[in-house]
Amino acid sequence: MAETVPFRDIAGHRGVTTRIARAVARDTFPPSVLLSGPEGVGKRLAAVAIAEAVNCLEPRTGDGDFAVDACGVCAVCRRIGRGIFPDVVVVEPPDSASGAITVDQIREVVGQAVYRPFEARRRIVVIDDADAMAPQAQNALLKTLEEPPESSQFILVAERPGLLLDTVRSRCPQLRFGLLTVPVIVDLLTSRHGIESRLARASAASAGGSVGRALRSASGELAASRDLAIRLLESVASARDVPGRLEGAKAFTAGSGSRRAPTADRAEVRRRLRLLATLLRDAEVAAAEADAPLANADLGDRVATLSTTYGGKRGLRAFRAVNEAIDALDRNVSPKTVADWVACRL
Repeated sequence: MAETVPFRDIAGHRGVTTRIARAVARDTFPPSVLLSGPEGVGKRLAAVAIAEAVNCLEPRTGDGDFAVDACGVCAVCRRIGRGIFPDVVVVEPPDSASGAITVDQIREVVGQAVYRPFEARRRIVVIDDADAMAPQAQNALLKTLEEPPESSQFILVAERPGLLLDTVRSRCPQLRFGLLTVPVIVDLLTSRHGIESRLARASAASAGGSVGRALRSASGELAASRDLAIRLLESVASARDVPGRLEGAKAFTAGSGSRRAPTADRAEVRRRLRLLATLLRDAEVAAAEADAPLANADLGDRVATLSTTYGGKRGLRAFRAVNEAIDALDRNVSPKTVADWVACRL
């Protein structure tokens, strides 16, 4: 956490944030809640916004769509935003081999929750990546969810709520956050993170609705991944046989080159496939000479060259193949198998 996050600054989720603000204003917000949705769309920001709205010293009321909202400038809001307010506790997976939130972590915050807050109206416990809680940790939380302390509120944040025990999910009303649109992501990247507009568009187009993924792409990872994607298209376009295509697939799934990462992981291959899809879409636009912006406008010359190969029916077939490949990855097919398959169908 680095800055204050009032509800009005959360982009793309106006429906759910207005409902939350209304419940906070009426003091009917549940003592435990589950914020679910894809990675990097603003769930944790919403948890911070709730903490600020509940504890703000000078809350704004009747302001636009929100029945109540944090001022964003008082001492409490600023300290919550900086992550140094004692009554807002964030639990997240440790840097360990298992990556699971442990039973000891949960027991510690459960022990704190029974006491009155130091300064706040209400202590807020945010369990980030709650779907990474070990089963024992989830069981340790159950009693508190069943009989929540009057002065504490639990906010579980999860990308995959299905990994939570049924007994945990049944005790936490679920608020769902959806994917963000490309224009919303572009605006966030340019206005709040100072990213140049062309790079912002390319990053947003390949992010699959996640500003978190777009930020990682724009931070320097995009260029290398996109280069691998366009090289695959170029190598397949010139390949005379299947072995040549498979050689392109091998380069497409290459990792960092270290012993520990000889090949890219599933998430990275998925990102490269999304970039591949944006390049194919751009090739189709260029071939049709359509008046539409290119997601990869900075690669105009290479896209124009690709459009001679991927501008017609072949491009449409290739685009469908890439989307099928992404679905296969999500069904746990190995990245190598997926890359080999798609290289033979581009």
